[in-house]
Amino acid sequence: MRRIIGWLAATIIITLIFGSVYVTLQQFGRHSANAAPAAAAAAQVQQMGSGPAAEPRLELTADSGIFVMVFGEDNKPAASTVMLHGELPVIPAGVLETARTFGSDTVTWQPEPGLRMAVVARQAPGGVVVAGQSLTPFEDSDRMSQLFLAAGWAGCMVVLAGGYGAAALARRRQVGDHGAALKEGTP
Repeated sequence: MRRIIGWLAATIIITLIFGSVYVTLQQFGRHSANAAPAAAAAAQVQQMGSGPAAEPRLELTADSGIFVMVFGEDNKPAASTVMLHGELPVIPAGVLETARTFGSDTVTWQPEPGLRMAVVARQAPGGVVVAGQSLTPFEDSDRMSQLFLAAGWAGCMVVLAGGYGAAALARRRQVGDHGAALKEGTP
């Protein structure tokens, strides 16, 4: 029983290690998705005196790149570099209010199913600047990390199972040899 507990403990420790590595990589990837939108929002806030950037409006998709939107005091979009189905996208009012209250807010925004965005909202004179980008590339990278870590974990489990099986077989042989020696009359 003691040996089984040792092998079980090894399994749990390896699982915790692989799980911790996954959570760390996932969180690092998600937080790095905020870097470019944060820089774009900061740049737009600095330009607020000269008016919003006049860039062409692109359709908001999983690969549309970094976008910037400016919202007025009434939470209505004043300027935007993206459209969603031909209309200016609307960010939840809570995100805009949090940015006004605390200076900024960082959220994952899902304007429609299958379209997830890393969004950074920053307080600006007369409103809020919201910048974001698709999480699709980061989620794809996350899936690859999951796949590699799952393969590594499964490999470790195979090695542990093989080690446990080999140890059990060796114990049986040892007991068998000892039992045969007792039958022959030699201690």
